[in-house]
Amino acid sequence: MADTLDPRLVYSKTAAGVSEIEHRGSTLSPPARRVLVLVDGRRPLAALPAAVRPGELPKLIDELQAAGLIALSGIVEELPGGATDLRDPRLEDFKRRIEGAVLRELGPAGRVLEARLQDCVNMTVLRSVMREIVELVRTRAGDAAAARVSAAAQAAHGAWGARGRDASSPRPDADSPPAAAARPKPRDEGRR
Repeated sequence: MADTLDPRLVYSKTAAGVSEIEHRGSTLSPPARRVLVLVDGRRPLAALPAAVRPGELPKLIDELQAAGLIALSGIVEELPGGATDLRDPRLEDFKRRIEGAVLRELGPAGRVLEARLQDCVNMTVLRSVMREIVELVRTRAGDAAAARVSAAAQAAHGAWGARGRDASSPRPDADSPPAAAARPKPRDEGRR
């Protein structure tokens, strides 16, 4: 949910999350701890009480997922009445800006990969999908094509950064480019 959260998503605590609640082992921020307490594996995000500032929930969900304290456990078909849009504007902006980059490199064969990007529910998932896509483009169309897709991802991310960073970001690396790890690798990297 890092950037755009589908309000129908349901998260549950992992064993580490349950332990964190019982023993307070890590240095979670108070807002992240509040969200961790509320996650119960039954209610969709839209049904969670307003325990954090508007727009903060996607980042906190990403933080808790990255720490291994919660995991996606399902999605509900219909939201309870009065549900609000929990989408992270950074994710939606990134998706809009990157749209078409894979199609330009792979043609119609890139439609499925483009759809995977559009289906990402948070920045953590998006980063992982971008890495996979860049590697697939490298395999199918070569290093130059992979470099162009990676550059498009970095430009899409940079466009958001140019608008000003959100001061409430829970960790400095939260705004790192989704494709930073997907830069082209030299072909002879593993040979020595």
